[in-house]
Amino acid sequence: MGIDLTPIGSTSLTPPRDAVPPRARAAMDAATISPGEVPAYPPPEVLEAATAAQDAYEQLHAQGRELRFDVDEDTGRVTVAVQDLDGNVLRTIPGSKLLDVATGAPLD
Repeated sequence: MGIDLTPIGSTSLTPPRDAVPPRARAAMDAATISPGEVPAYPPPEVLEAATAAQDAYEQLHAQGRELRFDVDEDTGRVTVAVQDLDGNVLRTIPGSKLLDVATGAPLD
């Protein structure tokens, strides 16, 4: 899987306001950055999320597990596999279930 970074022509740096979910709209309004401006560091909530992701990764790795995210070419849906550190798939998790687990639900 690759990412095509071919230029697509003249585009706006921000999507149309009505195309953005309401929750994200507030964040856009609070953090308006002009083109060419780069913040000195990420906002605190981004740093907290990155730290939480790192903690989760370290916990999984300590248990000899890792997550692999792929996109199913037929359906376009994200698939998540729990695998051991040798790459053997132990379990496949639907993307929707992973979101539940990420918010605190048990991984039954």
